[in-house]
Order: sequence, then C-alpha cells, then structure tokens
Amino acid sequence: RAMRLAMAAAAGSETGGSDMPRNEDEWFAQLNQNGGRAGMNDDADWESGSDGGDLPTDVVRAAGGGGGGSATAGARRAGAAAPLSREKREAVGKYLAIDCEMVGAGFKGSRSILARVSIVNYHGHVVLDTFVAPMEPVTDYRTWVSGIRKQDLDGGRPFKDVQQEVADLLKDKVLVGHALRNDLSALMLTHPPLLTRDTARYPWPAQYGAKGVALRKLAASVLQIAIQQGEHSSVTDAKTTMLLYRKVKDEWERSLAPKRYKQQVVRAKNKERFARLRQEIAQQQRAGQQTQ
Repeated sequence: RAMRLAMAAAAGSETGGSDMPRNEDEWFAQLNQNGGRAGMNDDADWESGSDGGDLPTDVVRAAGGGGGGSATAGARRAGAAAPLSREKREAVGKYLAIDCEMVGAGFKGSRSILARVSIVNYHGHVVLDTFVAPMEPVTDYRTWVSGIRKQDLDGGRPFKDVQQEVADLLKDKVLVGHALRNDLSALMLTHPPLLTRDTARYPWPAQYGAKGVALRKLAASVLQIAIQQGEHSSVTDAKTTMLLYRKVKDEWERSLAPKRYKQQVVRAKNKERFARLRQEIAQQQRAGQQTQ
C-alpha cells in the first residue's frame, strides 16, 4: 500500500497536481476567474506586465516557466483581481488566434482547400467558427485528422464571404497561430509580419522542443494538456495557440521592440520625405503660374 501511495504521489507531481487545468477551457476559466491578468487587458501595453505573470502561479511553476519573483508578483496581482466581465471576455480585442481545418482536393486529395475557420480572442471566447463550402470537388475529407464530414460542408458558407469576414476581423490585430502560413494560404490572405505571432516559429526553450515543434507537443510540454488525440478541432487548436502566446507574451513582444522602432523611423522618414516632395511640387506650380 505504501508503494502504491508513493507511485500515486509521483504521478501527481509529474502531471502538475490535481489543480492543474486539464484542457484549454479549464485554462481560460482559471485565467478569466482571476481577471485574465490583473491590471492588464488585451488592449494594454505589453511592457506593464512581467514574464509569466499572465498565468496562475501554480501553473507557471508546474510548467517550469517564470522566475520565482515574477510568479509571486503575478499571483499577488491575480489574487486581487475580480473575474472578467462577460462584456470584456467576449470583446474582439487586440489579439486574435486562428486555426483552420483543410480537406483534400485533386488527385487522391493531395491539394488542401479550406473547410473550417475558427477564431478566438485573447480570453478564449470564440469570435468566429464556421464551415466553408468547398470551391471544388472534395476527394478526401481527411476526417480522421480534420474532423470534417460531407454533411458539415453541405451547409458551409461561400468562401468569399468567409474570406472577407476574416480579413475584416484581422485588420490591425495581432494574429496568433501555429504554422500560420498554412492557414493564411488557405484563406488567400496575408498579414503584416510585425502583427503576426506564429508559435511554430517562436524559439521555445530546449525542454519544450525545437522551433517548429508540433502544436500537440507544445501543448503537452508547456501547458500540460492533451490535444489532437484523434480528430482535430480548430477551436481547440486556436485556444491552445492563444494560451501558448500568453505564456511568453512579454518576452516575445520585448524581442520585437527594435523592429517596431525601426518601422516607426522608416515611416517618419517617408512621411517627412513626402511632405518635402509635396512642398517642392507646390513651389514649382506657383513659379509656373507666376511666369505665365
């Protein structure tokens, strides 16, 4: 009996204890109950927070992230925070995570086409989740991995309508996702690099895996939850990528500060150059009128 108790205790410590969220919905429920991030909402300046303070202390410690000081400070702030209001929790906000499911077209389903789009906000609320009517015959629904069936697409929305709605939602937003190139390619859209946060390209610490590691493995190592055990859900995957981003948000945004500054300098120089050019053109036009 003592051996069994010891083995059970060891298993509990390896999985982070019974207080650890068991899936992405429990993660967001715990975060939202603590006010998401005390004193920090999705439209706030990223510099006002500390690394790891976005997550509950026990989760940060179990996942091996964040220093003791920042985790304690994050817990202190979270403990004093009120639960997020429904209005705040469901607002579109500044940050959106996207994931798409594809089906196969062409010979043996070798070409991927869009079948489902899911977008969630910073707090895990589903902003958009819709099936897309295929623009060409589907030859492989890939149900075992996509979770898509023929009846799902029979009532799907036209591709152009979904594409336009997604484009409107993503305008001027920070876009989070995993291997975003595939999702944007399926939607036939682009997004500004400085507003793109691809968790597949983030330099995760060695214990979490190399750059480009699968989302399933990141969820297991960073968040200690199991996803993609069978048929995939684009809602689950979008929520997971947002949680991963929130885990490293401060460090990630800080690393982009030099690029943002350079962009601001270039824009300022261009604005000054165009203003000078307009002034020269106006002077030439006045000079021409005086000679006439």
